[in-house]
Amino acid sequence: MRKTILRLKTFYLSTRTITLLLVTLLITIGTQLAPRADTSQLLLSEDALKDPGSLAVKLQDTRAVISEHIATQLSAETQQLLGKYDGISSPSLALQRALISDLNKILQAGPLYDAESFADIELSKQTDELLAQNPESGEALVRLNRLLLSDAYPHEVASSTEKQTENPEGIEKCRENLRRIQLVLEKYRDETNGDPQWLSELSPEYLDKKDLLCPADATKGKPGVLTDGAADPTLPCSYLYQFRPEQKSGQEFLLEIEGDMLPIVRCEHHLLNLSVSGKIYRKGPQRRIYNNTTVKSISIQTNSTSDLPEEVRKVRKQIEEQSLKGGNNQVNRTILQIKPSDNPQAKLREQFGEAFLESPEGKALLNQLTTASIDREKFAFLLGKPMRDIVLTALSGKPAKLETLRGKFVLLNLFSTDATTCGPKLKQLEKLLTNYAATQLKVVGISTNDSAKAIKAFKEKHQLSMPIWVDKSAQMQTLLNRDTSEPQTELITLLLNRERVVKDVFIDFEPEDLSQKVSKLIDAQK
Repeated sequence: MRKTILRLKTFYLSTRTITLLLVTLLITIGTQLAPRADTSQLLLSEDALKDPGSLAVKLQDTRAVISEHIATQLSAETQQLLGKYDGISSPSLALQRALISDLNKILQAGPLYDAESFADIELSKQTDELLAQNPESGEALVRLNRLLLSDAYPHEVASSTEKQTENPEGIEKCRENLRRIQLVLEKYRDETNGDPQWLSELSPEYLDKKDLLCPADATKGKPGVLTDGAADPTLPCSYLYQFRPEQKSGQEFLLEIEGDMLPIVRCEHHLLNLSVSGKIYRKGPQRRIYNNTTVKSISIQTNSTSDLPEEVRKVRKQIEEQSLKGGNNQVNRTILQIKPSDNPQAKLREQFGEAFLESPEGKALLNQLTTASIDREKFAFLLGKPMRDIVLTALSGKPAKLETLRGKFVLLNLFSTDATTCGPKLKQLEKLLTNYAATQLKVVGISTNDSAKAIKAFKEKHQLSMPIWVDKSAQMQTLLNRDTSEPQTELITLLLNRERVVKDVFIDFEPEDLSQKVSKLIDAQK
């Protein structure tokens, strides 16, 4: 009887154990089979690349900040395929598949958004709304990354919600026309050692005149349809030629500063650009030269070169260059006479109107003139004298004394995070001075009126490694005789030697010029 009871107990326990194991197994299987967020629908497929050739060309152009941001994340194999692409033929299937594979990895890897990389990209309303939620993983992050990618390359990458459509009518024929134009331009240059004044000069010896007509041009190249002054005087032409006579000098200058992505022929019907190097890509938005804009060219003119200080004399050339950086298709040249005693803002308003002052070109011009017009002599009283031992505040909240920097060369940079030019200049300066050890040179930022949170965001945005101290009691402002009630719009830099003596003062410095002066000072005292 007892043996029978023991057998029953053993059977019961075994059955219970098996039951528990089965329950555990079912829970595990159920967990594994539980529905998860499916991100596959958000990833790129072959038909999501609307224009793979244009995308490849733009990723080759790492002068565009957004393209550099993305291209550096591609695999070595993809970068190798990308480097071999000629930019004018249809990209190979291997390159297209490699791009899709790598871009899908990027979409899933982590946040794609970077404030500096996307600074020139117009984000869609949907992207802005999702960006505000700051997703860090999961379906929401992949969705945001896909939106960002399509915002950065709207003509090349379809958004996840975009209906797939065929290429615009006639675009392939237009591409073929541009390919032929590129081939004959190369032949023309080889034989004449120059560029044609107009595309019509290529016909009939080099090119059939029908190749100058875009199939989407309903006017058949009617003069006056393009930008004023751009109509070919000899033959009907649908294409905007960037090296026409009145544009040639400006385009040659642009070529030097913008590189071989500079467009030489454009189709405004299909938004296609043919670059000097023979690459074809869709218009915008990464670089201003991709687009077709008209800006004013302004020359600063004075009675003699001694009328203005050195900083303003430099600006005379910079102002003219500023207008050319827009990749303009038409330049209106205006001579603006200005004297040191003039109010630059009033002068610009009088000459060009309020609308120009509010434009990006107007703001940049006013900033250059205002900065250059600052009288550097007002800081002459600091030169050759030791800096007072001012006590500032580190971001940690602890006191920061200038006395601790004795024995090193020091660059004190007084700035405000609201001034848009400060961050990029400081970032470039740091790169130029990386060769100097911390025992030789110390670069310090001094914020005038910013919160610790704002400063940390500023450092992160511009990838600055320098310590930034806060001038809570406006001691530096007082030392420089600045009105603390006025917002600081310029970057003021003091160069100190090892004994903390002020050797020079710079206002909105050019990083290359400042780094050279620092090098000379350090080398002279070795």
